[in-house]
Amino acid sequence: MSRPLIQTIRRAAAALRTTWLLLGLTLLLLLALELGLRGVFQLKDRVAKPTVPDARVIRDGYAGAAWPIDHARELEALAARWEPYVYFRQQPFAGKTITIDDLGRRAVWRPPVSDSGRPPVKILMLGGSSLWGYGARDDQTIPSLLARSLDERGVAAEIRNLSEIGYVNTQELVALVRELQEGYRPDVVLFYDGVNDTTSALLAGKPTLTTNEVNRVREFNLLQSPGRLTAALIGRLVADSALERLAESIGRRFLGAPATAHPALATADPAVLARGVVDGYRANIAIVDALAKEYGFRPLFVWQPVVFSKAKPVPFEQEEAAKYAWTAPIFAEVARVIQNAADLRARRDFVDLSDVFREADDLVFIDYCHTTEAGNAQIAEAVLPHILELPR
Repeated sequence: MSRPLIQTIRRAAAALRTTWLLLGLTLLLLLALELGLRGVFQLKDRVAKPTVPDARVIRDGYAGAAWPIDHARELEALAARWEPYVYFRQQPFAGKTITIDDLGRRAVWRPPVSDSGRPPVKILMLGGSSLWGYGARDDQTIPSLLARSLDERGVAAEIRNLSEIGYVNTQELVALVRELQEGYRPDVVLFYDGVNDTTSALLAGKPTLTTNEVNRVREFNLLQSPGRLTAALIGRLVADSALERLAESIGRRFLGAPATAHPALATADPAVLARGVVDGYRANIAIVDALAKEYGFRPLFVWQPVVFSKAKPVPFEQEEAAKYAWTAPIFAEVARVIQNAADLRARRDFVDLSDVFREADDLVFIDYCHTTEAGNAQIAEAVLPHILELPR
């Protein structure tokens, strides 16, 4: 081998070693910077993190009780598991304020064992996090409060709370079908809806989709494509990195880039989306009617309230309404469509609770849609007569 060729190979090897050394040092510096920034941001977040829940909510919404702090921690500790057809359900959990059984169902208050010998009225309740009981202890959720009220009126009832955080009406319908498939025969089926279907439509730009359906699209067949899986992993690492957070902070401060106050929204006419939300709800009601006729249960459809419908919000509620102002236009449109839906309003089994807190002076909402235990009691009180008057 000629001397010039040997020298060329040596120079190339030296250059390669230098390149790898520089690359390794760069990666080490980036790692050190990432770890350092993470520590700084964690300290900053710990100092700046507001009380969860807000001190005003504890004082005015829960009469200064200590349990809401435990409840907030338990909410953070919840973990979901896969559930066929509806995507997910909560894993079993036993806390001070939240109890979830092996089937993923939130605990419901039950009366002492009755010796009357009468079979209880079986009531299945389906909804999102509001009916599930976000912000309430097990025995103060809407289903539990209804169970207690029915018992006080001499009605033996067995309530099954099949609500789930984030569920939309179609997921609830599928959950009902699955219960019927497995042989459960409820006497009454109550749906409590409005918020998740409306918010999902706004985020997706299309009605009748599940919450964050775009995530399911991204995940589809991910394991079958190493390239997509690698890209998704790298993208997640970058998005969650402290360096990315620093870059965004610099951009906002020096380049005038606005801080994102809400998720990216699809471009769609709120009026069109609102009609789609109610049309999808109407179609699901027709399916439930057919199931009710076939399986012999009596349905009840309840439309839930949101903070925007309150005429005299307290300061905390005003702040929550401002925080979620990006949702206000579509909620207003949906409320208008519901108000003008003569076919729905003509039904004895449709209950519109949009304005149930319109004249309330006290703190009811702990965010834009979830209510205090006292708020749950008002909702249960409003729903109870409709359960009692259903034909038996």
